[in-house]
Amino acid sequence: MKRVVIIGGGIAGFCAGIYLRASGYDTLIIEKNAVAGGACIGWERSGCYIDGCIHWMAGVSPKSSLYHIWRDTHAIMEDTEIFYQDELMRMDYSNGKSFTLWRDLDKLEKELVAFAPEDEKESRRLVKMIRRFQHIDPPSNKPVELMNLKDLLKIAFTMAGDYYWVKKTSKISCEDYAKRFKNKYLRDAIEDFMAPHYNLMSMLYMLGHISAGDGGIPVGGSLEVVRRMEKRYVELGGKIRKGAPVSQIIVENDTAKGIILKKGEEIRADWVVSTTPVEHCTMDLLGDKYREKDIDLRLENMEDYPIYTYTVAVFKCPASVADKALSIKLRLDEPITIDVPYSHVAFRNYGYDETLKADDGSCVIQATIHGDDKMYFWWKEAKEKGTYKQEKQRIAKEMLAAARAVYPDVVDQMEIIDVITSCTYERYLNSRHGAFQGFVHTDKGKSLMQNGRIKGLKNFILAGQYIIQSGGLPPAGMSGRFAAQRICHTDKTKFCTPEN
Repeated sequence: MKRVVIIGGGIAGFCAGIYLRASGYDTLIIEKNAVAGGACIGWERSGCYIDGCIHWMAGVSPKSSLYHIWRDTHAIMEDTEIFYQDELMRMDYSNGKSFTLWRDLDKLEKELVAFAPEDEKESRRLVKMIRRFQHIDPPSNKPVELMNLKDLLKIAFTMAGDYYWVKKTSKISCEDYAKRFKNKYLRDAIEDFMAPHYNLMSMLYMLGHISAGDGGIPVGGSLEVVRRMEKRYVELGGKIRKGAPVSQIIVENDTAKGIILKKGEEIRADWVVSTTPVEHCTMDLLGDKYREKDIDLRLENMEDYPIYTYTVAVFKCPASVADKALSIKLRLDEPITIDVPYSHVAFRNYGYDETLKADDGSCVIQATIHGDDKMYFWWKEAKEKGTYKQEKQRIAKEMLAAARAVYPDVVDQMEIIDVITSCTYERYLNSRHGAFQGFVHTDKGKSLMQNGRIKGLKNFILAGQYIIQSGGLPPAGMSGRFAAQRICHTDKTKFCTPEN
């Protein structure tokens, strides 16, 4: 039985491990942190659960091509309850102006037209495009290079029209698209709906899947998703070691032979799968001796391939906030300055999930400001200057002050219990510039579907959200499955899926 060592116990790592175990491989997942999950994680502060990942999860509908991956790995089980939010986001402005982006597209269209009659034509066109993206489903059964002619023809017939829309909207930024609207509030909302730099296709894909019922939130949060996957993996006979950072991938004669842990222990294997961020893998674990052109292009060009990071203040709130809107984005009169002045803060209320509440019924609200590489460098400099903790508290207090406009009746009972920065993500994930997702899909950047191989290096496979454009849960899950398939194909071993 061949042995595979998998670096990283997150979504990609567990998907790879589960499919490899089902296919007859001896597998060992090595996780640097004390708790498995990678970017799909949650933790506790002041008796409250803080969810660090899932805002929405594609593939929760049985009609989705991704659904079989989540069912195979038990990320979603037959009895897993899925929460579907009716209000995707409420946009609030200080002058009392407000409108809601609804999951129900008929309701959304009426809302937009009523709010900005001058933009009726463009609003109806936007909703029509969202409907078009409801049907766009990425092929997730196997990687392209392993598809036969029948597979390719099926994709060609089912996605021919989709490709036109994907390509067209990929070359338009949300910022440029927003200029088509006359109403300044709609322009503001569309420009800032996604994180900085995203293209229109990314926004349409998200809204399309959520409105089609394929974007929901598993009750129990991110940590419960990972716990189900870990249990599935272990029940299949997979092994895992936590709290074991890797320092080096062993390479002999251009062939991966195993890993060395930071404490010096050497673990030999027939294959190595790395699900860690690719820059950490190539530069640190492989000692900058093996590089991948498609990845290097993106690492070197931060303008066209920026990353996606957050500054987040977490508040413990009274039970009464549970009845308030799940997601509210507030346009600020006085911007909050981090690396630059930010005019929006997004509030997310976790009171919708009874399983996430504290024993006394307290709920968590997270206040978030989106950023990119520049935000990371600012936080890094604050650490070097010794002002990191001070700045975390300043920004959290300013976010709490901003919350008065949204939660005036409870803001005085809201308590700051945690602050998350780009440096937090870097420390926990070894991620590039504090990213928690892959490269942002901009209007200028090229899409990415890396094949998991690094030229000149045998018995090694890349997986994880960094090798498929934009990252997130679906690319992580797909890449883990693809990694197992690529290994099986090379070894001429039958690829098997676990029995449900």
